[in-house]
Amino acid sequence: MELQMKMPDLATTGSDIRVVRWLADPGQSLRRGQPLLEIETDKAVSQVESIVTGVLKEIRALPDRMVSAGEVIAVLEVMASVPEGTGAKSPEPVALRSADAGTSLARYKRTFLMALYERVVLIREFEERVKFLFLEGAMPGTIHQCQGQEATAVGVCAALKPEDWITSTFRGHGHALAKGLSVQELLDELFGATTGCCKGRGGSMHVGSLQKGMVPGIAIVAGGIPLAAGMALAFKMQKSSQVVACFFGDGAVAEGAFHEGINMASLWKVPVIFVCENNLYGASTHISKVMKHTCVADRAAHYGFRGQTVDGNDVLAVFEATRKAAAECRSGNGPVLLELLTYRRTGHSRRDTCQYQPGDEREAWFQRDPLHRFATWLTEHAGISSADLATVKNSAQSQIEEAVQKARQAPLPDPRDIGQGIFSQAR
Repeated sequence: MELQMKMPDLATTGSDIRVVRWLADPGQSLRRGQPLLEIETDKAVSQVESIVTGVLKEIRALPDRMVSAGEVIAVLEVMASVPEGTGAKSPEPVALRSADAGTSLARYKRTFLMALYERVVLIREFEERVKFLFLEGAMPGTIHQCQGQEATAVGVCAALKPEDWITSTFRGHGHALAKGLSVQELLDELFGATTGCCKGRGGSMHVGSLQKGMVPGIAIVAGGIPLAAGMALAFKMQKSSQVVACFFGDGAVAEGAFHEGINMASLWKVPVIFVCENNLYGASTHISKVMKHTCVADRAAHYGFRGQTVDGNDVLAVFEATRKAAAECRSGNGPVLLELLTYRRTGHSRRDTCQYQPGDEREAWFQRDPLHRFATWLTEHAGISSADLATVKNSAQSQIEEAVQKARQAPLPDPRDIGQGIFSQAR
């Protein structure tokens, strides 16, 4: 089957995109996700991946040509598989620290470990599918993805109770899936449908569900921190045992809202877990360029409460740290700051070329990939077979693909309803 590949919307200002060079020749076999061509936008030179596994049949946009988003640039022949040895290979798994093995086996049931793994895989597969939907031009808007950070979302949310709450950021797909939102309601939202978790009004940057304890994502950097402190104050005043887990990135630490929010939370001694997903970069700026002292967890002591730095790519370490923090919060000991060290495998947004990440740094972190580490540990120490893990992956892919097909047909909002769901209207 032939497929026309269109230029994805990778320019930040809507300007035309220049084709620099093709990385494959007509007749060459391709793997889905394999770099296919280099382009130049108003931001930088970047690569565009093949959207399918197959063969490059025809190139329609020659080098140095200016093309618009949505214009057909190539014809691909879709195939179920290609010969071994072509295209990019998946990274080899790397085991978790051997010190984890004894304690983990003694504490966790197989069903719990598999549930963690299933959620990690679901988030990774969801984000990969969304990436290609965006490349195909099927999904509106932009996306901020979390490949490589799955263990932070899953580990934190697994340690919470159903009645606990989280606040999120513009990089919230993983948080949403970890908190219990369904693949279908999340995909519907990304397609802008009325059946989405926010009725198509939030899009990728504002996903959430009040019914499932997730405030729709707050795109303002550090904007969720004072909100989480206020929510936790309400729980304390109501004498509830609920806690709030507040996700934010390392870039938020430089914002005034961070310092104001954690200071008030400490003064009020409220049950909030501040979760800093430290992926080393605030957009494209390395943490060392904006902080003299780069250990985020140390800041908690200056405000009078406990901070802890955790391996954010170890889902069990994140779970244990969050469970301990949640117990402290429920006991009335006040807030806790968890700094989860992790690394995103993608750019800040889908239009980000990621050129600022050094190759050796990327390789070192990719070798600590949370999905592959956990999979290796499960097979080596928990008696879970590779076939069991493959079944999980296949099930996740099937679930996502079914949801994609439904989301493509989901109803879009009526423009006449634009005034609904807001707090005030001009008269």
